[in-house]
Amino acid sequence: MITLLTFLFTVLFFMFVFGAVLTHVFSKQIAISRRTTSYFGVAGVNVKLDKKRRNTKDNLILVKKINDKAKKLIDQKTSPSKKKNLDQRLREAGYPLNLSSTDFLFLQLLLGFVPFVILIILLIKLDTNILSSLLLAGSIAALGIYYPSFFLSVIIKKRRLAIQKMMPDFFDMVNLSIEAGMGLDASILKVCNQTKGPLSEEFLQTLDDMKLGKSRREAYADLRSRVPVHQFQSIITSLIQADILGVGMAKVIRSLTVRIREQRTQLAREQAMKAPVKMIFPMMLFIFPAIFIVMLGPLIIYLIQTL
Repeated sequence: MITLLTFLFTVLFFMFVFGAVLTHVFSKQIAISRRTTSYFGVAGVNVKLDKKRRNTKDNLILVKKINDKAKKLIDQKTSPSKKKNLDQRLREAGYPLNLSSTDFLFLQLLLGFVPFVILIILLIKLDTNILSSLLLAGSIAALGIYYPSFFLSVIIKKRRLAIQKMMPDFFDMVNLSIEAGMGLDASILKVCNQTKGPLSEEFLQTLDDMKLGKSRREAYADLRSRVPVHQFQSIITSLIQADILGVGMAKVIRSLTVRIREQRTQLAREQAMKAPVKMIFPMMLFIFPAIFIVMLGPLIIYLIQTL
């Protein structure tokens, strides 16, 4: 959620800067319009409202046509392998903002092109060196193109961590529902309705696929390919094998929940073992210099004064 707000604030910032540049460029026209409005009064403005609305509507239609043509051109120029890879990443991220691969590429180009044009206009107004202006604008444009990809990677990482955290409690509740007499699909549906998160969303999509005609084995195989978390994939593989062999789901899920909690414990121990190594560099950069200043500072001052 925080990364989504950061992304939206970044887009709003670029829009604000773009608006400020347009205001600066068309400052004379804006001043003339304000003077005309103050001279003719409200009546003069009301006479021109219909014309302005028509112009606004025409501009929106023009922007939509340009948008559609740009997306069509991007779709034609992008290789199928790149689109497939990007679709997979968007699927792993849960399709943020309901973006398709073409929309994502268009957003990347937009966030790179708009700051480039804004900076070029501003730097030309300031009469700076052309080469340095192009270099600065190109660097900002490259950052704008790279930012959506970085943002997508952050969402994928957080979504995987959220799925790993949800797994023990989720399958515990499924196990309790099965032991109470419910079927596997009904238990999963009940737990998904009671809990919110990426794991519930993935299972709801799996249940929808089964309603549309897929078998449980095929739906679970698609679920396994959608969620690239090793622990989760091993659990889904066990469920598929249990469905093939006809083993009771209650026993399988009970053993799976025990294995999930053991893996969580091992992962916590692994992270605890990595903590001292990760703390070395912050201690060398921030803590040790402060300790040396406090301990050796008075001695150095004393030696300077005596010598």
